[in-house]
Amino acid sequence: IAQMVGAGNLIRLLFGIPYEWAVTGVGIVMLAYVLFGGMIATTWVQIIKAVLLLLGVSILTTLVLAQFDFSPARLYAAVAERYGPAALEPGGLVTDPLDAVSLGLALMLGLLGLPHILMRFYTVPDARAARASVLYATGFIGYFYLIIPIVGFGASALVGRELIAKVDAGGNMAAPLAAELLGGTPFLGFIAAVAFATILAVV
Repeated sequence: IAQMVGAGNLIRLLFGIPYEWAVTGVGIVMLAYVLFGGMIATTWVQIIKAVLLLLGVSILTTLVLAQFDFSPARLYAAVAERYGPAALEPGGLVTDPLDAVSLGLALMLGLLGLPHILMRFYTVPDARAARASVLYATGFIGYFYLIIPIVGFGASALVGRELIAKVDAGGNMAAPLAAELLGGTPFLGFIAAVAFATILAVV
């Protein structure tokens, strides 16, 4: 459901199609490629998505940092100046320590239990290859999680929360809007394609 919401908002942002029609169209495309392509299609979509995602977010992170002389401290200072120091503090969604621990466990264990993650173990020849693939995947995921806050805070400082919320109340379009601001329409198209590939890969 979360992926379909993201897909609907993305198509609506790019083409101006009503949200309901966008979700329906994306659902039909997803069903078609899974039904006709099977596991081979989903595997190749995931491979292409991973490469494009890491490349796109790395470029976007570089463009964001270039606006602040490649200093994360200046980026965070700009966010604090615009929205106050509370914008940089954790706990915006949860205030109770038990809720924070519960959310952390859900994010960590839930990620490991996702079907499109678990099914990857059936595409390797043996346990040794599975361990190696997990090692590589953990490294790439760790790198992604380290740089994605820079994109989020960069969008907050450069695009502005007001415009992001106006386009989508959930903030799902922050990265595409930052891409459009920093790289123009072509880069927006690339980031949108990456986001769409990501949605296709996990549904």
